[in-house]
Amino acid sequence: MASSQQETVRLQDKPDSSTRARRYRLVVVNESGSSSHALPATGQVVLGRGDDATLKLDDAAASRRHAVLHMGPIVRLEDLGSANGTTVRGRKLGSGESVDVLPGDSIELGTSLAVLQTDELSGSTNPWTLVTHTRFLDTIRSTKPPFGVLRFQVQAAPGVAQSVLSAELSPHDTVASFGPGQFEVLSPGRNTEAATKLMEKLSAKLVAAGARVRAGAASAPVDGTDPDQLLAACAAPSSQPTAGFLVRDDAMVSISRLMDRVAPSQINVLLLGETGSGKEVLAGEIHRRSKRGSGPFLKLNCAALTESLLESELFGHEKGSFTGAVKQKLGLLETAKAGTVFLDEVGELPESLQAKLLRVLEERKVMRVGATAPEPIDVRFVFATNRDLEAEVERGAFRRDLYYRINGISISIPPLRERVGEIEPLARQFLAEASQREEKPTPELTPEALAMLKTWPWPGNIRELKNVMERALLLAGDAPITPDAIAIDGHDAPDTVPLTGNNLKDERDAAEKRVVLEALEKTGGNQTKAAELLGISRRTLVNRLTAYGLTKPRKKD
Repeated sequence: MASSQQETVRLQDKPDSSTRARRYRLVVVNESGSSSHALPATGQVVLGRGDDATLKLDDAAASRRHAVLHMGPIVRLEDLGSANGTTVRGRKLGSGESVDVLPGDSIELGTSLAVLQTDELSGSTNPWTLVTHTRFLDTIRSTKPPFGVLRFQVQAAPGVAQSVLSAELSPHDTVASFGPGQFEVLSPGRNTEAATKLMEKLSAKLVAAGARVRAGAASAPVDGTDPDQLLAACAAPSSQPTAGFLVRDDAMVSISRLMDRVAPSQINVLLLGETGSGKEVLAGEIHRRSKRGSGPFLKLNCAALTESLLESELFGHEKGSFTGAVKQKLGLLETAKAGTVFLDEVGELPESLQAKLLRVLEERKVMRVGATAPEPIDVRFVFATNRDLEAEVERGAFRRDLYYRINGISISIPPLRERVGEIEPLARQFLAEASQREEKPTPELTPEALAMLKTWPWPGNIRELKNVMERALLLAGDAPITPDAIAIDGHDAPDTVPLTGNNLKDERDAAEKRVVLEALEKTGGNQTKAAELLGISRRTLVNRLTAYGLTKPRKKD
């Protein structure tokens, strides 16, 4: 994640005047168990295993004076030159480095995990008790309705789920674990509505602590009273992962955590990345994780329509407002009520529509073409572009005030060649999807084919990989997928690129340059046709040529 993006998150999260009197507590989880500590409003709290530490850690991997919390309206954590380092929100701090921490942030010190939380419990603490699955079932049988049963599947750093559940549940609740990162909660006295609210509250707290969560809820007697009935009723997760959204690469893990923090808010999101890198999938994932997840998710490619048609699609029009307007039409911004609007290729928006979109973002109202009065809208915006909008602003092609409006927070998506760990699972997923459409068994990928996929530079990114796997299925017939079936753009195996002794990134860059230049050779220097051959946009191709120092396309003699 780029530092500028991290700074954007910090600015959005700074407390306002209403939170200046907020009190905090620190929940610490390690091999010795969990503990909850009230923190002072001001001053310093030294964390470490030494006797002189303000908050002593029972952790041999922690330094005697490991880190210090500077308390105040904004809480700041400083590493004190610890031997094993201090990690905040997944990033390891340098010796002596300090960073702002917020409620829900996870702090790793040695083998201990600490979570900063708002002290909403008026000084009380909730004991963490984890019972066996058998005892949990027996407790359900002996509990008198109404009561709620919750199930959570949590992907997070060690101890995060325990610390959140320990701090948020009451001593009357019972918690069991039925597998790694999987928890069951029995909450007496809660009907269906109350159980659902508790599930949503705990899910939000877990997400705020950096976790990915799937959760389900049931209640007795509405969903039955037998333990098996109740667990079956809440086993179906309330949120399913979006198809095509895989998290294997470290950079994508960071992006996923950032989306968990950003999605529940109403802030405008700008997705940056090359053509085919997965911006639309991430936009859908942000919508799914947001409070608007049950509403519509409508998308529009700003580069795919003429200016007049784009205006009508976005803002709508009145009957008779232009030739062919035989009836009133609601635009995308009105149709997506209580949902999310995804505007792809926003950098291609004509200047006249830039001004109109800016007014919509400022006033939250839309004026249909030919209308005399604006209509209020209720939508959340996600934008995407493969352009350098800051450069477009500097050359006057994109409004500076609009750029600031759409860039509430930006998320840069790395290209597929920098996410090698995701190539294999994505390839297998696309292969399985294509096999299902063709109603044939999914073939196996040979080791040689996988090696080929992992060394190819993928100038067309995920979109190119998908096309390659669909073609490979047809070429392979009923046989396993081999390098012959993965002939990419008519070339032999990508690993035929001669090695020069450089690092892997240099090798991939060299291979990418070769593929791009060969595409230009094939098309006689026609950039548009070369881009189509590569599965990328012409803009991306021009950016590549600029990076190579080639200001003009290569043409055949």
